[in-house]
This record gives sequence, C-alpha cells and structure tokens, in this order.
Amino acid sequence: MLDIKVMPISNSTGRRFVAQHHYAVICPPITKVSLGLFAGEDLVGVALWGYGTRPLHTIKKIFPSLGVEDYLELNRLCVLDEMPRNTESRFIGMMTDYLKERFQQVKLLFSWADGLRGKPGYVYQASNWLYGGHIWSEFYMTDEGEVVHPRLLITRYGTRKKSATLALGLSKVRGYQFRYLRFLCSHGERKRLLRESPFKWSLVYPKQKDLKWVIDAGEGSRESRELP
Repeated sequence: MLDIKVMPISNSTGRRFVAQHHYAVICPPITKVSLGLFAGEDLVGVALWGYGTRPLHTIKKIFPSLGVEDYLELNRLCVLDEMPRNTESRFIGMMTDYLKERFQQVKLLFSWADGLRGKPGYVYQASNWLYGGHIWSEFYMTDEGEVVHPRLLITRYGTRKKSATLALGLSKVRGYQFRYLRFLCSHGERKRLLRESPFKWSLVYPKQKDLKWVIDAGEGSRESRELP
C-alpha cells in the first residue's frame, strides 16, 4: 500500500492546488483548516475545511441545538488522478483522526456530494459517513457544456432572470446535492443529535442510478438520467 501522510498546509497552497486540479476551480470563502496529502515529499491531494456561504444556517437546519463552532464542512477535496483508486477514502479517514485529535470542540464533519456533477458520494460511502438525504440545486450551462454558477451570473450580469439567461444562450440544469456527515462526538451526544435532526441519517446510500437532472433550455423542461 502506498505510504501517504496528512500534514497542514497554508490556505494559499491549498487554493492554488484546487485551482489547478479541481473541476470547480473556485474555493468557498471561509477556510479554517487546509490539509495536504503527501506521498513522500510530493503534494498529491488537498482538503479545505471551513464553511459555506451560510454556516450558521447550515448547521441549525441539520441540528438546531448546535452552532458554527461545533462543526467543520469539507469544502474541497482534490486528489491527483494518478493516485490509486482508494486514496480519497484513505485521505478522509486520516483527516478524521487528525481533526478529532486537534479540534476536540468539533462534534461532526459535514459535506455535500455534488450530484449535479454526477457524484453520488462514493468517497463518503467508502468511509462509512452517514447519508442524510438530498436537496435540489442548480447551475447554468453553455452550448459547449461549460458550467456557470448562479452566483457568477449575479456578479457578472446582475440578474438570473430566465429572459436574460436565454439571451446569453444558457440552459438551466437542476439536480441533486447529497448530505453526508461523520460524528466525532461521544455516542451519547450522537444519539441526542440524531433524535433532534429533522433528517433521517443512515448507511443506505444513493447510487449512480439515483441521479437525475431537469434541463430547461427555453423550450420547456425535460428530465434526463444522463449527465448533461
């Protein structure tokens, strides 16, 4: 088995790695912990832990009694393609131990699997994270298949109105985002939180066949089981 180790890295190093190797390119604004995966002296993976754009809203919706200080969200996970197939799940397992030891106030780790990009969350499933259902999310797509995030539309064009997006030649694509979490707290606290959560958490996972997309290119919506 390949000898790998997890070490802290600077946020700037992590963001550069993501920009070079991750499909999303852009990182969420709040990064609390940047961890690197090293094979020897070579940086072969990066994980950025922090929060999304609404950290308090995120945790309160899942566990109403908790606050921002009680969790960390995995905002970006990126491992070089040439690494062995199980490297991401090993990376997650090693980081779980690292964070549990050094951030003892953190009760849980949380992440979204990007079903919009065809990812039901196999790396979390391989790491025995709990699955907590899905939400609908969306992005826009050019005729060439380039993805345009909704926030970028507002920043660049000041609107997300359908008339404007159609004039720009963009199709609206809706699909699933899947919730996953890993508890770091005691068994008793875990039981309390599971009773409190409005979502059902289990080891019954979504698969590729459960993905679907609704695409609106101006002629009316159509459902697809194939990645746009």
